[in-house]
Amino acid sequence: MDTPTRPLRADAERNRQAIICAAGEVFALEGTAVTLEHIAEKAGVGVGTIYRRFPTIEALVGVVFEEKMRRFADTAEAAAARAMTEPWEAFAEYVLFVMEQQAADIAFSDVILSPGLGSELFRSETRRALTATQLLVARAQEAGAVRADFDESDLFMLQHANAGLIRGAQRSAPMAWKRFGDYMLQTFRTATGPLEAPSETWLRAGARSGSRTS
Repeated sequence: MDTPTRPLRADAERNRQAIICAAGEVFALEGTAVTLEHIAEKAGVGVGTIYRRFPTIEALVGVVFEEKMRRFADTAEAAAARAMTEPWEAFAEYVLFVMEQQAADIAFSDVILSPGLGSELFRSETRRALTATQLLVARAQEAGAVRADFDESDLFMLQHANAGLIRGAQRSAPMAWKRFGDYMLQTFRTATGPLEAPSETWLRAGARSGSRTS
């Protein structure tokens, strides 16, 4: 009785992997503002097949990026730990790491700016990354490695700016993100004058997402 069902199960798993693989490729090139129908076409499966496994784009995003967000959170925690002895190096390398990840995968750039997307595991890893980033910033500031009026939400602002730069210059200047990052790191390190206050909306969002840790 079990024999006829085995090929179906194998086919189902092949379809699932084909969908995830195609989604990863589409997301990297086009971002998350795509349709399940588009991904089904790329995967070579029927629309009904993709909807049975992933009823929304958000559900598919969560599965595709769970492991990537886990590595992202691991990197943030490693940077926070390193900041205890090498605050500037830890901060600067982490900032460029985030920007490089955005440049390498447009969809990942989308999802780190929309932490509500994805599965619960994905969201928990996002919260872990945020908590580690807050600790990294706190340690860098305590050591005098970044300007006193720097706020952790400035990294969120930087990611938004970088996302726009990547989309606008992806083909003509694919390494523009690196030059932009170098400019911004110099600004973060040296105070030359007062800044506009951070966005109140972003400050509240950061407070809701995770405690400010010092």
